[in-house]
Amino acid sequence: MLSVIYSSDTVDGICAAACVMRGLRIKGFSARFGGTLSPENPESLQDLASQANSAVFIVDYPPENIPDLPQFLKKTISKCTLAYWNFTQPQQPETLALLGVVKRVDYAEVRPGSFPRDKACSTELAALRFIPGDPVGRQLAALATDIKFWLRQDERATKLADLLPSGFDKRAIIDSLSKGVMWDDRFERARNEYLEKKARALDDLMKRLTIKEILGKRYGFSLAPSLLSTADACQHILDRHAGVDIAVGIYRSGKIAFRSREGTDVDLVRLAKQFQGGGRKYASGGLFTEQPVSVENWEQVIFALDRKLKNYFLS
Repeated sequence: MLSVIYSSDTVDGICAAACVMRGLRIKGFSARFGGTLSPENPESLQDLASQANSAVFIVDYPPENIPDLPQFLKKTISKCTLAYWNFTQPQQPETLALLGVVKRVDYAEVRPGSFPRDKACSTELAALRFIPGDPVGRQLAALATDIKFWLRQDERATKLADLLPSGFDKRAIIDSLSKGVMWDDRFERARNEYLEKKARALDDLMKRLTIKEILGKRYGFSLAPSLLSTADACQHILDRHAGVDIAVGIYRSGKIAFRSREGTDVDLVRLAKQFQGGGRKYASGGLFTEQPVSVENWEQVIFALDRKLKNYFLS
C-alpha cells in the first residue's frame, strides 16, 4: 500500500513530513509527499480525501481547521486508511474524540498517549514516533523549533524558512531533508533569487500599512504579497513600526495572519477562531471571507476587518 504524506506549508510541517518519509522508507514502505494543506486551499483537502487504497499521514495540521470534520473523516476513511495525524494546537475534546478513526494521533497536550511538552513542535512528535533516536530526526526537530519559537539560532533554519515560499518544489525539499541533506547548492540559488524578490515585497508591504486602534491596542493591517510567509510579513511590520501592537497580514487568497509584540495581552488563538483558524497566543492565522482581498477594494477590506474585530472584542 502506498503511503501519502500531507503537511502544513510551514517549516515545522515540511520537516515533520521529512521525518515521516524517512521513517517509512527505512522500514521499506513506498511513500510520497501528497502536498501542503491550508484553509484557503480547499482543493488540497479534496485531493487528500480522494486517495484510494492508500495510507494517509497528516502532520502539523490541526483538525479544527477542516470544515465539517465529521463528513471529511467519513469520506476519507471510505477510500483510504488514515494512518497518522499530528498537530500542536489545542483542540476541543469533541474534536479529539472524532479522531478515533485515525490509527495513531500525536498532539502536544498533557494527555495520556501524547507527548507532555509545553513547547513541542510537530516535527519532534513525528521524529519520536517514526525515527526515535535518529540523528536526522533530531536535526529536523531542531530546525523546526528554531523557526516555530522564533529562536533564530541556526542559519540553516532561517534559510529553509526563506526557501519554502520561493516556489521551489516542496517534494524535492522533503526528499532531501529525509535523506539528511539539510542544504545544498540548488537550495542556495533558489533562496538568493527569492531574497531579491522578498526585499521588494517587504517594501510594498509597508507602503500599504493601515493602522487602526481597537480597545487601546494598535493593529497594523497590510496586504501581504503571496511570496511572503506569514511570519516574515507580520514580524516585518512589528520591526519597522514601533507603534503597532499586533500585525495583521492579509493575503489575496483570503489567508489572514496575526502576530503580537512581546508583552501584548491579547490571545491570538481565540481571535483566530473568529476566522476559522488557530495557532498560538502570540501568532495565529485563519481565513478572511467577508470581502475579496485586493488593492482595489482595500478600504472595504479594512472596514470589514475593523468591524469584525470590534464586534468580537465588545461582545
